[in-house]
Amino acid sequence: MSLTNLVPWRRHGLRRSDGDPFASLRDEMNRAFDSFFAGDDWFGMTPLSGATAGLMPKLDLSETSNELHLTMELPGMSEQDIDVELLENAVRIHGEKKDERETQGHDFHRTERLFGSFERVVPLPVKVHRDGVSATVKNGVLTVVLPKAEPSAVQQKIPVRAM
Repeated sequence: MSLTNLVPWRRHGLRRSDGDPFASLRDEMNRAFDSFFAGDDWFGMTPLSGATAGLMPKLDLSETSNELHLTMELPGMSEQDIDVELLENAVRIHGEKKDERETQGHDFHRTERLFGSFERVVPLPVKVHRDGVSATVKNGVLTVVLPKAEPSAVQQKIPVRAM
């Protein structure tokens, strides 16, 4: 076997007529990336594959001087479909979007809507008070408000000793 057979732009006529030996390789890589990302809805719920199969709703986490605000897009879901749990340093959001369509007798030409369960664990950048945490859902958007814990105003000097 010749070493030139291993070079992709020299195999099977992949060399482009413009004289750039890397152009075919670049085109092949572009096609691979395009096919990987094709069909995914990057603005809504994104299908995942493998061990993480399911839905991954998009979210925003913002902060004011007193609170953290977590908003998550959950179209077609109600408060009965969503569980929110405050963990030590994170928020766990779990839910299930059920398929309630009547599909008997339908021949689908296209199906893009996703159904199933999801779970997101969102690390929190600051400590929060457990009292006063609230979660609401309106028009398919979940909003979780987390009041920040007061930072300790007491400074304490710790003596350093030699051993």
